[in-house]
Amino acid sequence: MKRRFQLALAGALITAVGSTLTLWSADAQASVNRYTIQADSPKPAACNNQGTVPAGTWLQNKVCGYFVGTAMAGTAFDVHETAQSDYHYGHNYGGNNICAWVPPGALSAEPTGTADESCSAETKERIGHRRAFGSDFNAAAHAAEDGSAVTVDPACSGGAYYNYFNSSDYNGGSLRDAAGQPAAEVQYRYTTTGSDPAVVVRDSNLGWVFMDRDCVTDWRGLTFHNDDD
Repeated sequence: MKRRFQLALAGALITAVGSTLTLWSADAQASVNRYTIQADSPKPAACNNQGTVPAGTWLQNKVCGYFVGTAMAGTAFDVHETAQSDYHYGHNYGGNNICAWVPPGALSAEPTGTADESCSAETKERIGHRRAFGSDFNAAAHAAEDGSAVTVDPACSGGAYYNYFNSSDYNGGSLRDAAGQPAAEVQYRYTTTGSDPAVVVRDSNLGWVFMDRDCVTDWRGLTFHNDDD
């Protein structure tokens, strides 16, 4: 009887300790603040840009980095890190579901809630290098801030889109969030990764957007650069 009592007591202690560990693990799980992306967010003046992004704000691979999408107004953004420049690294939802950086002034004044941390330091490091999301850049790393002029096929009815990448792997995507019809000439920047890649271009009215590369007639005539940074 004494031995049975000792075993029962030991089992109760193990259960209690296990419960304590479970509670401790849940309490220790990191959480971050969730905000809402604002329309007409300012472009980052610290990176030599002027004006606003009417649809929301740019998603960039690092502070003052490459355009990798648009965080659409009204979508959620979980802030994991804030740089000294007030750029924010975190997770954009809506149709994107990717980790990236957004410029200052893009978020609601107050958080709308909290969420579990979902963007790792490894992801931040990986996407900070341009070959993680693209190839055939129009310039060597750190050598240009704008695109190279190419023409748009007038017969192409696809138009331009605000987004392409659909995961933090940046290994593919699909054109979505229609931006409108681009001008006859746009500025080519790079080609996205993926089995059905798109091109990133800057349109004089639409800003940075994605297009079906078959809609850009002479982009293959450019000198491409595939060095990393």
